[in-house]
Amino acid sequence: MCGGAPSIPKPKPLPTPQQLPTPQQAAPPPVVAQPPAPVAQAQAPLPPQVDAPEAPPPPQLTQGMDGEDKPVVKRRKSARKVQQQQSSGTSALKIPLNTGSSKPAARGVNIPGK
Repeated sequence: MCGGAPSIPKPKPLPTPQQLPTPQQAAPPPVVAQPPAPVAQAQAPLPPQVDAPEAPPPPQLTQGMDGEDKPVVKRRKSARKVQQQQSSGTSALKIPLNTGSSKPAARGVNIPGK
């Protein structure tokens, strides 16, 4: 069945490489004449120099501060009080479970009875 390995033909010899053409440099761009110099036009005279502005007057202190003008200083709340106030706002948004039924429903289920 197997008569042996098939014979492989010998490869043809490669042709000799041809020499690459010598690189040529591109021609320089044509010289362009420069545009004429702009004609000097008469400019408007500069405005007169303004002296440096004076410093604003210092703020005046008032002596008798009324109760309305005094700053309000709030006492710092504890972390527990802040958490309690935040949770009291969100508790108004919760929907109570098992409302509107006369008989007690299963625990934790908000499905009306049949």
